[in-house]
Amino acid sequence: MEPPPATPARDEQTLSGRNPLSGATVVNLSPAVADELGIDPFSADGGVLVTKIGAGIAAQAGIRPGDLIREINGRKVRLVGDLRAALADGASGWAITIQRGGQMITAQFRL
Repeated sequence: MEPPPATPARDEQTLSGRNPLSGATVVNLSPAVADELGIDPFSADGGVLVTKIGAGIAAQAGIRPGDLIREINGRKVRLVGDLRAALADGASGWAITIQRGGQMITAQFRL
């Protein structure tokens, strides 16, 4: 049996700057990462996963490890690069859709 594919690459990053996810560590969700973290890779269907929350705005905003970031301001988020670009574009506010425990949650943020 072969191990699950690690595509897309993990690309783990801790976000910083003036945005609602600042302080969150995120990773691309590949089948290998899903297997490592005990997540069903079929129900997740890609996206960017929050793995840790450090000091920063994300903790105050209620973001949690295990949250799967799906959209920012209506733009699909599939990779960490997509996430960073969407956060940079939302200088005045962000509508962030996350998947948490099988539910989709959209929250509005202004900083």
